[in-house]
Amino acid sequence: MVLSGSPIALHAGETVSFSWQANPPDDYVIGYRLYYGSTSRFDSNGIPKANFFYDYYIDFSDFERCDPGGTGTVCEMLNLDQVECENLSGDFPRCTLYNLQGLLYFAMTAYNTQEESDYTLELSVFLDGAVTPVSPGVQAVLQQIYILLLKEKK
Repeated sequence: MVLSGSPIALHAGETVSFSWQANPPDDYVIGYRLYYGSTSRFDSNGIPKANFFYDYYIDFSDFERCDPGGTGTVCEMLNLDQVECENLSGDFPRCTLYNLQGLLYFAMTAYNTQEESDYTLELSVFLDGAVTPVSPGVQAVLQQIYILLLKEKK
């Protein structure tokens, strides 16, 4: 499963928006998950941590936030004041998360009925409640920097 395009994260205050180019139809993707938490999945040397779990993931197809840790995954439905998505079944989905704070690390996956892809590259965003408008020029730079490809599991 490969996600082509440039999922990017833009933020203003406590809001983060993610957009990406959807997988091609022959990948049979039925959903996308955004994993996030207060710690990176990499150590200070850039090496992936063993047995790492993000604090949460949001399944954009089911509008649920799930806690994958512990003995089982616990999920809760999200409201429109927590997440809002546009064009989920189109070529360029976009989802916005509200009411987030602090330093957060994000990565996405795509999934079909049989498997889930590996994580994308990890993004970190510090949300301090300040409104920070993102100009089109900055957005273009972010798109160049944060090209996130969902890679096939090996």
